[in-house]
Amino acid sequence: MAGPDSVPALPGCTDVVLVRAGIPSVYRCLRQGTAVSALVYPVRVDGSTAATFSKQAKALQGVNHPHVAPVLESGVVDGFPYLISIADTGTLAEQVRSQLRSPAELAVLGRQLAEGLATLHGAGLIHGGLTPGAVVLQPDGRPLLSALTLGLGQHTGHAALNSPSQLYVAPETLRDGTLTASSDLYALGAVLHAAINGKPPLAARMGETAGEHILRVLNEPPERLDVLPDAFAEVIARLLEKDPAKRLVSAEVVAAALAALATPTTPPMPPVRPVTATPAPPAPKAPAPRPATPLPRPAVMSRALLRSSPPAPPPAAATPPAPPPAAPTQAVAPPPAAPTQAVAPPPQAPSTTPQPVAPTPQPAAAPAAVGSKRRNWLLVAASVVVAAAVITTLAVVNRKGQTDTPPLSAPTPTASAPALVVKLNPPADHSTYVELSWSGPPDVNYVVVVAQAGKRADTKLVYKHTEYRVAVVPGIQYCFAVQATDGINQIETDPRPIRDAQCER
Repeated sequence: MAGPDSVPALPGCTDVVLVRAGIPSVYRCLRQGTAVSALVYPVRVDGSTAATFSKQAKALQGVNHPHVAPVLESGVVDGFPYLISIADTGTLAEQVRSQLRSPAELAVLGRQLAEGLATLHGAGLIHGGLTPGAVVLQPDGRPLLSALTLGLGQHTGHAALNSPSQLYVAPETLRDGTLTASSDLYALGAVLHAAINGKPPLAARMGETAGEHILRVLNEPPERLDVLPDAFAEVIARLLEKDPAKRLVSAEVVAAALAALATPTTPPMPPVRPVTATPAPPAPKAPAPRPATPLPRPAVMSRALLRSSPPAPPPAAATPPAPPPAAPTQAVAPPPAAPTQAVAPPPQAPSTTPQPVAPTPQPAAAPAAVGSKRRNWLLVAASVVVAAAVITTLAVVNRKGQTDTPPLSAPTPTASAPALVVKLNPPADHSTYVELSWSGPPDVNYVVVVAQAGKRADTKLVYKHTEYRVAVVPGIQYCFAVQATDGINQIETDPRPIRDAQCER
């Protein structure tokens, strides 16, 4: 191995291919015809550190737990420590970015990881670098703890804010580099927080310096998870206590608490007792019922049950009985005579006596009626004239208010520039450099935004190119974005991370 970006010459491994860059970098290779994972720590160590690593690696080889990645071989080649472990299908970090877990699934995951930590702590080992990227997954979905520091914390940057574990490091580790079982519990709480919330408790902001983020981690309380039940949120809050003395005391206690949360709390229903065949005591015989008078049935409004009334006589006879026939004849007779004369006068009246056709009072009222009608017609005519004048006035005013120029609100046929659409592809991480590519219009200028963990964001003008290679530091987290402008419109893509970085605009 000539450098951290070179393919390592691992004993007994062939077809070595880089799978995940970081600390450690993960390679896929063939060992005795079987695909395995090779974890190479890209830092040269001295003899004393190499001896400490080898001692802890031997202890890790003796750990046998279903949620701890087994170590098949370990060693130091050309000053670079490495471990050989079983192959995996990915990490929890990939699932955190793609989907969130339900509280029940999160409790099961937390219990499994806590049991693995309890086994490591029982063997005298400290993980020291627990992150979602350090939880590898088997084909059956089983999570395994991997990528332990094994005495390399001061060399791999786990104690500083410049490694993939920077977002999951306990406050005491940021302060003075302390790595204890309690700091592993803090990292476990941060991993569970990210698994349900999509990001760690106090994610570093894009372009935030190391000092600014350390101050927030040391002083700001983490966000409480309202999506979890109160008891579950309280367990994670206890794990994320800034004071180690206030955290849960051990991984065994955490595993027991999460196991209780993963179990349904609803008590089972008591079994139903079988019905016994013992006869009940005979009840006293009731006296024979006396024939009771049936209760009256409610009235039913049905024409079939209603008594029909006698057939209705003609309309003249349908009136209620009146006084003797003589009286109604005299009282009723005069009214029909009057309408008969007013509506239908006798046929001889028009030819012989024209005066009786119009009653005497009508000629007297005719002049007033004619005058009244004339006044009404004059009023109606005046109203029509006034209305016509008002309508004409309004039309004229409206015509004067109109102009040849259309109003400002009227749509004008202007050719607007099309909106910019730029998509940044996932970065290709090659340990010492990252290849960026994006899609967008060919006639616009592009700017690449590079944000390194612990430093201010930097920009690179690449003009009309849609590909760019960025030199990076191995194992350090980065976020990338692309800005585009055509002189009128401007757009910036969503940031893309590498090495489990959490990117925010």
